[in-house]
Amino acid sequence: MTETKSNDSETITTTQQQSGAKNDSSKGPESIYTVPLLKLIKEAQQQHGLRHGDYQRYRTYCSSRLHRLRKVLHFPQGDRKGFKKREVTLDNLKDEKFVYLPLIQAERAWAYAMQLKQESNTEPRKKFHLVARLRKAVSHTIHLEYICQSPLCDARTKLEAQAYSAWMQGTLFFELQEWKQASEKLVLSQTIYEKLASALNEDEQILYKQRVEELNPNLRYCAYNIGDSSAQQDLLNMRSKGGKSELDALIAQTREKQAASLLEVTWRGRTVPVRLEKIRVFLLAYQGLDASLGKANDCDAKLSAYETILLDCKEAIQSLKEDLAAVAKTKVDLQSSQLGSQQYLLSYLTFLRATLTIDRNLVMVDVFQKNFAAYQSGESKKVAKPQEGVKLYEAMVQLSGELQQLQGMENDKKFQNDLELLTKVFKAFRCYYMALTCQGNRQWAEALALYQRAETYINQSEGKKLGDSEFTKYSRVGQDLAHLRSLVNSGKCAAHAQNILGVEDINAAMSGLSVRSKKSLCLRLDEFVEDVSLTSATPNVIKLPPTMAPVPCKPLFFDLALNHISFPSLAENMENKKSTGAGITGFVKVRLSRPQTPTPKMGDVEKKKKKKKKEEETAPAEAAPAAAPAAAPAASSTKSGSTGGSKKQAARSGSNVFSMFSQKQVAEFKEGFQLMDRDKDGILGKNDLRATYDELGRIASEKELDEMLKDAPGPINFTALLMMFAERQSGGADEDEVVIAAFKSFDDGTGHIDGENLRHALMTWGEKFTTKEVDDAFAEMTIDNNNRIDCNALIQMLTSSPAEETEGEAA
Repeated sequence: MTETKSNDSETITTTQQQSGAKNDSSKGPESIYTVPLLKLIKEAQQQHGLRHGDYQRYRTYCSSRLHRLRKVLHFPQGDRKGFKKREVTLDNLKDEKFVYLPLIQAERAWAYAMQLKQESNTEPRKKFHLVARLRKAVSHTIHLEYICQSPLCDARTKLEAQAYSAWMQGTLFFELQEWKQASEKLVLSQTIYEKLASALNEDEQILYKQRVEELNPNLRYCAYNIGDSSAQQDLLNMRSKGGKSELDALIAQTREKQAASLLEVTWRGRTVPVRLEKIRVFLLAYQGLDASLGKANDCDAKLSAYETILLDCKEAIQSLKEDLAAVAKTKVDLQSSQLGSQQYLLSYLTFLRATLTIDRNLVMVDVFQKNFAAYQSGESKKVAKPQEGVKLYEAMVQLSGELQQLQGMENDKKFQNDLELLTKVFKAFRCYYMALTCQGNRQWAEALALYQRAETYINQSEGKKLGDSEFTKYSRVGQDLAHLRSLVNSGKCAAHAQNILGVEDINAAMSGLSVRSKKSLCLRLDEFVEDVSLTSATPNVIKLPPTMAPVPCKPLFFDLALNHISFPSLAENMENKKSTGAGITGFVKVRLSRPQTPTPKMGDVEKKKKKKKKEEETAPAEAAPAAAPAAAPAASSTKSGSTGGSKKQAARSGSNVFSMFSQKQVAEFKEGFQLMDRDKDGILGKNDLRATYDELGRIASEKELDEMLKDAPGPINFTALLMMFAERQSGGADEDEVVIAAFKSFDDGTGHIDGENLRHALMTWGEKFTTKEVDDAFAEMTIDNNNRIDCNALIQMLTSSPAEETEGEAA
């Protein structure tokens, strides 16, 4: 090894001499080059793989960059026939990009060396290749330093080249474990970077200061190996601040040297030997845990220290379990009442892992409680839910249960009593946070039960002290029970009140109550309000008897004698003319049943269909020969609607019109009449109809209004309107055009009507048909397989006279 070290030193010296003798002649400075080497290197490393530790990707990038640079600078190494090496000299330094060539070559060799270093953990032979690549990188950096000494480069470029070369040489000596030479080169590099940082602006200083901090761990490790004993503690302090994986490896090597003296451990009066190296390293780190925690500035630093030591503990337990399993296969232990030394050591390590996890969880509980209190008070917007506290204390309860079942500790009463006490304390806190969770979910009864369970655990634990020296550090948790009791009492009262009131936020519910209510006391007897006015001279109660006040309302007139009067027939005086629409009666129906526009027509259609069905049933009697003279008048009429209608008009005009409608129908007609009677004079005029049309959003012409008013023989009062409705429903005024227009509205354009649509209309609008009535009507219609009704055949059936039907049957 000594021989190798001397050869490496001679190589570096020889390379420097050769580079200095390559070309001493130099031209006058044409322009000054400023090349920020460290900035270029760091940017390339971050953008091309080293942010994730991918040295292979960075090495590939360096090769591609070299190819592009040589192509741009017209500086190839040979031609298609063969390779011819060309190096940058002072003579051909015509552009600052020539400085990039040795720099990128050095980076490529260094990246390859670092890649091999990662792979050398599993393949030790690659360490020799690693050293060869580093030597190649050193030769490129020395050549770069020589080129930058040219007058064409400024002072900053020269210093950066010198610092970069010293760092690369120090890295090589460090891998060769030549600590003194490595320390000298690294100190030189660190000093140059410090000087550069002081000479640059604030933005550029950050990069150089980071480089200085990166060199500190390697320098302290070199000092430690040279013989400086104070360097060990410095390395441990650096790790607590967050070091690299390389630093972890250096610390591991340091601990392994000290762990050689740690051969046994004593726990609870019993001393057992420590055979495995990983266990010794962990125990050594555990001894320095208190010092690391004392130097931690915040909770995050403490949690980081706990995570590190727990990881080491896990590895130590795993190695011991593997060793015990290997021993069990080759050797059968004699049965003994006492636990074996290595089994006892395993119990000790398990105990340390559980207690360290509890300590870490208690730190996390402190952080959670601060965040939860800030969130409840509104000081912080960061959401902190009580479920987090439940998880933390649940884990500590499980760890306490594991410690109670630890091998070798079953008969230790002091140990078991303290663990039982700790378990109750942790359960009390767990029940409290579970109760808060139930309150958030509006589970008041469950929350109340959990508060009572937490109070039970507090009563069983409060006032007792931990006697075992292993658990005295948890005395602070027991002291918090008094504060927990106050929280439980307040929470229990709140849960009880919420369970009774059934509200989530009591304050919000109470703030919503209004003391000054305008409602009288008899109208709010179910509301509990402390109304101060009730004890005053003028309480807000109802006065009996109440004060009389005029009430504006239109008096109702009931014509009782109308039901006992028979009116003469007005059929002869009424003009028998065809109406193209539903008239005033249809308009009233539209007003009452808006927005169902088909309602007026459907009522007429239904009555017409019932009438035709009745005529069809009496047709055979009329068609008999003996009744031929009586049927002649019917045959002389082309339409059955006019003849039958005139007879029914005469029959009904003399009867009581109110007996034709139910009380509900009369009330509905009365409501429609009052809505249309805008001037409240008891008669519907043209202005009333126009105002009603305007309310419906339709503009009616004078002609339409006049035609509607002509439907009535005189002024339209409520009785006259009812008579018009009676005539409509009796079928006397149903014209064939109305029936045709009604059924044509259901035509789908092909001369057919969808059976389901017609069934829905008959059972929904106007006088609603029953299912049996609809089925009877459909039985008389012509319906195809697709449930479609022939529209023309249906209209022909409803509008034809009995004579026409007889002629059709004879034909």
